[in-house]
Amino acid sequence: MDRRSMLGLFATSFAASYMAPKALAAAGNWEDDFSRFMIDGLRKTGTAGVSVATVRNGRTQFVRGFGLADVQARTPVTPDTAFHIASVSKVVTGTAMMMLHEQGAFRLDDPIAPYLDFAVVHPAFPDTPITFRHLLSHTSGIADTVYNDRNGDFAAGGDPALQLRDFLAGYLSPNGRWYAQAGSFNDARPGSTWAYSNVGIALLGYLAGRVNAERQGLDVLTQKRLFSPLGMRNTGWSLAAMGKAPLAQPYARQERGLKALAPAGAPSWPAGLLRSSARDFARILEIFSGEGAVDGRRYLQQGTLATFLSPQPVAVDQNVQQALIWTLREQNGHLAMHYGGDVGADSVAALDVNKRVGALMFSNVTGNDEFRVFQKEAMERLLERARTA
Repeated sequence: MDRRSMLGLFATSFAASYMAPKALAAAGNWEDDFSRFMIDGLRKTGTAGVSVATVRNGRTQFVRGFGLADVQARTPVTPDTAFHIASVSKVVTGTAMMMLHEQGAFRLDDPIAPYLDFAVVHPAFPDTPITFRHLLSHTSGIADTVYNDRNGDFAAGGDPALQLRDFLAGYLSPNGRWYAQAGSFNDARPGSTWAYSNVGIALLGYLAGRVNAERQGLDVLTQKRLFSPLGMRNTGWSLAAMGKAPLAQPYARQERGLKALAPAGAPSWPAGLLRSSARDFARILEIFSGEGAVDGRRYLQQGTLATFLSPQPVAVDQNVQQALIWTLREQNGHLAMHYGGDVGADSVAALDVNKRVGALMFSNVTGNDEFRVFQKEAMERLLERARTA
């Protein structure tokens, strides 16, 4: 299975397997016990490094790095080490879009076609417009099939040369270079069926640049409205934007040790190419745990947050509901999650909406089943600590 076609599977299976947390150690010993658990987990799973953080009521409680950002150089992971966070990037794309929605730039059920400068129409259902809500909830009918099958056309070892608009127009518009009626779109009417779509979120990111009054691209928009005011100095959509930020070297597991990989790159960058540190991304989670406000500055109104995190008409499956961007599961409260997996990256962010807490865990190694068992328990421990600290 292609690496990108696995993202939706991991996003739902992780949430579906979430279990009640184990009992915690006494508060005074928690950090020591957690550190031992993490170091042991890195050793057992052959993982180079991870970073973690927890937030509560709009403030970061705990942030820590474990293991190595660069094995050869013996560079340790710190709270400021920037990881490729793969599809957890979608949380930022969605947040930017909901900020624009709140400001009246579009309505969720508006058709997207009038906002675009190229044609996007589902070929099997031309009379059913694709809406912003469809893109935000993975029900647009836009498929990743061609993107997965022709991954060699799109993958880049670093910042992609192919521009976002050129990629999207070539993929989604009839007569486009990569357009295929049965591969660029699935056979479901928009709004009727859930199907995880990286291309759909990439299109959402392009729309961010079309609907804001200044016509600023998503990268400029998020820097201006999120990263800079939140003090996120080690976060960016491209390697060029990262400057001198400390970067985690990506790795793949081999039978003997780890193999260093080239940095990931793809033209669908709003769907999965953000690099961020645990300390930085915790600031994004602070918006959600702080009812939209961080350090006295409001980023989203409470009503917008409620819409953001509300179940949408089409569920993922019988256990997992789809919100806007986030997936939802009722387990010890209202649990919102987003997973990210790519070559050399494995990440997860979660929110207990009722308790106003959140947690994250980023890694610089391609995930596998053994790692995800470790990841799941680490997240359980982090969330429960955030709830009770």
